[in-house]
Amino acid sequence: MGASFPNVTSNINSALTAQDAGERSILLVGCMISGTASSGQLIENIVSKAEFNTYFGAKSQVAKAGRALIDALSISKIKPKISAIGLTDNGSGVAATGSIAFSGTSTAAGTLTVYIDSIRNGKYELSVAVGDTADDIGTALETLITANTYSPVSAANSSGTVTFTANNDGTQGNTIGIKIDGTVAGISATLTAMSSGATDPSLTSLFDPVADKRYTSIVYPAEWGTSTLTTFTEARFNVDNKIIDGVGIVSKNATYANSNTALDALNQKTLAYIPNALVSGSKHKGGAIFESPIVIAAYAAAYRELRLTVGANVSTITTNGQSIGGNFFGGIPYHNTPFSLLPTIETGNDFSDEECVELESSGGWLLRNNPANTVVISNEAVTTYKTDTLGQPDVTFKYLNYVDTLTIARDYVFNNLKSDFSQHILTTGQLIAGRPMVNREGFVARMMGYYANLSGINGNNNYVLLRAGTEEAKAFKQAIEDSIVVTLSTGTITTESIANIVTQVRNIIVNFTPTFE
Repeated sequence: MGASFPNVTSNINSALTAQDAGERSILLVGCMISGTASSGQLIENIVSKAEFNTYFGAKSQVAKAGRALIDALSISKIKPKISAIGLTDNGSGVAATGSIAFSGTSTAAGTLTVYIDSIRNGKYELSVAVGDTADDIGTALETLITANTYSPVSAANSSGTVTFTANNDGTQGNTIGIKIDGTVAGISATLTAMSSGATDPSLTSLFDPVADKRYTSIVYPAEWGTSTLTTFTEARFNVDNKIIDGVGIVSKNATYANSNTALDALNQKTLAYIPNALVSGSKHKGGAIFESPIVIAAYAAAYRELRLTVGANVSTITTNGQSIGGNFFGGIPYHNTPFSLLPTIETGNDFSDEECVELESSGGWLLRNNPANTVVISNEAVTTYKTDTLGQPDVTFKYLNYVDTLTIARDYVFNNLKSDFSQHILTTGQLIAGRPMVNREGFVARMMGYYANLSGINGNNNYVLLRAGTEEAKAFKQAIEDSIVVTLSTGTITTESIANIVTQVRNIIVNFTPTFE
C-alpha cells in the first residue's frame, strides 16, 4: 500500500446500554447408573433427553429427572441452560425393593393397570383373559417392565409375585411408588411398598466441580437430606464481587407429621421444599401426587426458570395473560401456576386444608388440585426461611417471589455498576466534561437511573420489581444520600440503600353490610 497521510483510525465502540440481570440456569443432581459421564463430573449445556440417557444411563434417577426437565422446558424455544452432576451408587449401597403379589385365576376378562413410579411414564396395562392365572399376569407385568427402556426398577416374577428392585441403590429407591387400578373377577393383588433402600453416595465433594459457576435453581434429592445442599446455597447468597446465588428445590413423600417436623427444623432462604402426602392404601403406595419426588422438583425448577427467562414462552403456565417470561415475573405470584404434567391427587389422599395451612406456615411449597380437580396447581411458593438470626419472625425471604425480586434487582444493579464504572476516576470535586469520572452526586444520579428501570417509573416495564412513585423514589434517593461515603485513599464508594419491592396479591377481604332501604 502506498503512503497515505494523515494516518486515520476510526473505531466503533459499543453503545452505553444498560446491562440485564444474569442468565438463568438449572443444575440437576442425582444418582447415575452408567454412561459416558464420570461420577461427580459436571456436564454442562445439556439440551436433550438422549444426552441425559447417554451421560448417566437411561434408567437412572438423574436421567429420569433430566427427561422431566426437558419435557417441562419444551414449551419454549428460549429456555434456561441445564447442567447435571450424577453420582454412582455407594459401594455399600442397598437397593430398595417392593412387590405386587397376584393371586387367583380370572373368571372374566378385564384390564389391570399398574403404575410404577409415575402415572405419566410408568403405566403398564395388563389385558387379562378368562382362565389367566396369577403367574400368567405376573409374567406379563415382568415382560412389560423389562421392555421399558426408562424403568427405574427391574422386575422378577415368581408364581405371581412380581418383585421390583430399584436400579439405583440408596434411599431414592424408597420413593418409587406402586399403584394398581381396575379389577378382574377371580384375581386379587397385594401391594408391598418400596423400602429398605439404604446408604447413599458420599456427598463430601459433590459441589466441587461447580466452583464459581452460578445456578439459579438446583434440583436435588430430598432423600439425601438438605444440609449439603443448603450449606452450599446459603454460603453463595451474599459474596464479594460476584453474583452466584441460587435456590435449591426438593420434594419429599412423607406423612403430615413427618413433613411438618422436617420443615420446622429448616430455616433457609435458599431452599424451596415441596411436601407430598404419603399414601399407604391397599392399591396405592407412594406419594399422593403419583410421581417421583425428584421429577416434581424438576418441574418446579423448570417453571420457575421459564418465568424468569427473558423471552421464554410461558403461555401454558400462566393464568394472567402474560405469555412471555422476563425479570418482571419476580413480582408475579407463583400461586395458580398449573402443573399440567403432574397427575391430579385422588380424593382423600391429599393433606387436609388445616394441615396445608400449617405446612405452608412451616415453610412448605404445596402443589394441590384446583377446585375442579382437573389439574394440579401451585399454592404460594415459599422458602423454608421463617426467622432471622435472633430467632425473630421475619418475612424478608419467606416467599420465593421475594427472593426472586431481591436477587434480580441486586443482579441488575451489580452488572450495571460493573459496566458503568469500569476505568473511572473517583473524585470529591467537580466532574470534568469528556472524562470518565464519578463523584458523590454522579453516583447518586446513576443509582436513581437504576431505580427508574427497576421500578418502571421511566416507562420501562421489563422489571417492575420496585415500587414506582414519587415518594418511593424520594425515599430510595434519601437513603443513599444519607449514607454515602466517598473514600479517595482506597477508591471506595460505600452506601446503604433500600429495596422497596412490590409484593403479590394474596388476600382480598370484602365485607358486605345488608341494607333495607
